[in-house]
Amino acid sequence: MATIVIYATIFVAGIVSVIEYKGDTFITNEDCIKYLQTYNDHINESLQDHLNKKEKDATVLFIGCSERSRFIDGNDQTT
Repeated sequence: MATIVIYATIFVAGIVSVIEYKGDTFITNEDCIKYLQTYNDHINESLQDHLNKKEKDATVLFIGCSERSRFIDGNDQTT
């Protein structure tokens, strides 16, 4: 069974990146969305705190839920 995570797509320095929210993992997409809706303020605040420390000029494009396996490993390359 796939692991579902909350992620954010951000734009910084001309590059679009994806970061994972480390709060929790989920078995179903529905559970993830419910958590995202319930804890929306906390997730947004912790994301903004993280970006203020690491990527001050970043813009959040999207926050959502997806299977962790759909993200490219940092060592993978696309052509």
